[in-house]
Amino acid sequence: MTTAGSDAFVEMTEEVEPGREPLLLERVGARILLRGRVRVPEQEDPIHVLNPEERRGLRRLVRGAVLRASLAGVANAVVTGLGELYALRLLGHRPEHATLEQWARYWGVFGVLAVLFAIAEIAYLYWDALRAVRKMSAVAGLELGSGENADVALALARAALELPNSPEATLGVDPRREASRFALGTASLVYKLKISVTNFLFRALVTRALGRMAARGYLAFTAIPINAAWNALVCWSVLREARIRVMGKSAALEMLDAAFLDEPEPSRDLVNTIHQALGSAVVRTSDLHPNHAALIRAFRARFGMPAPDLPIDRPERFLEALPRLSRQERRVALRVLSAAAILDGKVVRAERELLVEAERVAGVGSGLAHVEKLRRAFVAGDPIPWEDLRHTGHGNESG
Repeated sequence: MTTAGSDAFVEMTEEVEPGREPLLLERVGARILLRGRVRVPEQEDPIHVLNPEERRGLRRLVRGAVLRASLAGVANAVVTGLGELYALRLLGHRPEHATLEQWARYWGVFGVLAVLFAIAEIAYLYWDALRAVRKMSAVAGLELGSGENADVALALARAALELPNSPEATLGVDPRREASRFALGTASLVYKLKISVTNFLFRALVTRALGRMAARGYLAFTAIPINAAWNALVCWSVLREARIRVMGKSAALEMLDAAFLDEPEPSRDLVNTIHQALGSAVVRTSDLHPNHAALIRAFRARFGMPAPDLPIDRPERFLEALPRLSRQERRVALRVLSAAAILDGKVVRAERELLVEAERVAGVGSGLAHVEKLRRAFVAGDPIPWEDLRHTGHGNESG
């Protein structure tokens, strides 16, 4: 990576998440993405709008990455299975009567081999994901080597390495303010256990179908289809999220332009209410998505920081402030709130509830179907006409 790119990366990291030291994997991943330059074809359309050539290139890229991830899972399962068969010889002809010493030798061989093979597979998957994400950004027209996109590189590194977004309060917003700690912990545990549980259930099924003696020679290889399927699914999910992050910054800027087309110089009350709207969107998703951060930074760069004593991450305060705006200002605030709902690629239940309540207090009929339509268009890389986004601030007005 160039010196300028390295300096930009450090500065951008401090700006995006002041006071938080990025994890080692984040730093390494971002530096790999920023290293050197990948040829980015010239294009006339914005980065978040995918033309037919870009779509074809992305489909080829995703298919290749998913295939390689599946083959890596197969390879790991095969060599681990062979290692288990070798280690089983240490238990003798009747493993059910093996001594403690025999079991210790078995795990000393098989356990070490399994850990080494797993580390090798994970290292390869991470490396290949970073390579695929770097190519993806180039296909979409995003130049990661430029200093202005160092923040996107950090977000893409997290996506490629399956690292969660920081739960810490950032940009004045605590994303976990309304989150259930128990629910978050349970979700994390389920995620970590899913492959192990699937393998266990599949082994049990094979044993029941073939019988204990017949299955003994096959059990070592039952992880082959499971590993291949999970790797393919995870790789597809990683690249889908990476594509959303590649497009997010460009889309955020254009959505702001559309939202403020007829309100180029907003009042201070409107600016503060939109600060609250953006913070509320983050709180309701319990996650500060990089695209949300890009939208917040773009809004602050254009219209200034929120008032020092303004609570921007309390949805109830936003809902209290919204009705006090003029009718036109309420429209603008709802457009920006809708943009925030669209930009992370999903609209969770708590976020839908916020949209419905905001529309109610603003005197606008429910436009969830329209927001969902725009979300699908953004995720697909389709153009979002300005009038379609501006329509989210109208609906069936009642006040």
